[in-house]
Amino acid sequence: MTKKPITIIDIAKLLGVSKSTVSRALKDHPDISTATKEAVHMLAEELNYKPNNIAMSFRNNKSKVIGLIVPHFSPFFFPSVIEAIEKEINKRGYNLMIMQSNESYENEKHNLDILLSNNAEGFLISVSRKTIDYSHFQTIINNQIPIVFFDRVPNHLKADMVLIDDISGAYKAVEYLFQRGNKKIAICLGDPNLLITRNRLKGYKKALEHHNIEVQPHFIISGESTEEAEQKALELLSSQDNPDAILAISDLTMSGIMRAVYKLQLRIPEDLSIIGFCEEPFSLMYNPQLSVVDPMASEIGKVATERLFQRIHEGNLLETTTINLPSRLIIRKSTL
Repeated sequence: MTKKPITIIDIAKLLGVSKSTVSRALKDHPDISTATKEAVHMLAEELNYKPNNIAMSFRNNKSKVIGLIVPHFSPFFFPSVIEAIEKEINKRGYNLMIMQSNESYENEKHNLDILLSNNAEGFLISVSRKTIDYSHFQTIINNQIPIVFFDRVPNHLKADMVLIDDISGAYKAVEYLFQRGNKKIAICLGDPNLLITRNRLKGYKKALEHHNIEVQPHFIISGESTEEAEQKALELLSSQDNPDAILAISDLTMSGIMRAVYKLQLRIPEDLSIIGFCEEPFSLMYNPQLSVVDPMASEIGKVATERLFQRIHEGNLLETTTINLPSRLIIRKSTL
């Protein structure tokens, strides 16, 4: 049986003082005597008292602070999202508090606690790739604190979500390659835990099925790091049954593919056509420049922030929704 957490009320009863006295003593209020403060702090430590940050945030939700958690600050997608979010938040007279989970579930939970302790009025979240337990977010939802997920969104939570139409984006990319004349099209995936990975794979398979082409398992590779993507791409591109085109689902997987291409001295697009979900200026750094499905970072940041403020102002009057922004294909020389 789970032990009930110690509350301020419990401490107050044991010391024979009021709840407000305990609360002010814990905050080091000058009106409370030193002796009372010491007694409160000693008992709180002895009983392992933890402040209820969620309840505090919910009661005092006029901080003009919006909390943002992203997996990392690395270029190029998330910096573009953050810039768009900050612009929208500042327009409304709010401040943005940015946290980085660094792809860690534990960090993500700690980030959330910090934002709660700073009385954030709402949350914008892109989940870490290590997160498979969403109970820390469910607690926020249960407490009716506004929250919007974007890009990397959780499974099975009833909450607002904003992302591009990944299935359509991958489908369009593969369909274009078919129209160009490519027949042996591979895909390089990322973390299988992420919804964007699964949806982009669905779009890839849907395009193959449209052309009555059987899915070849060895044409589906994955890498959760640039080095892993590079190794998998080297193995595939060096094999006897190698592809004539490849779709990368992220900047990270594209980095690995391009390393492999340069090592093998392949010509683009003569030997291999390349297209991917990549943000500028990343896609423009290579020679030739890369055809892409635009990840639409700025648009995602803007729409997610707008939805969060709708949620802040209208609360439970709004039905939760998933906003799928239409994908956009940009053709450059890597597929011409």
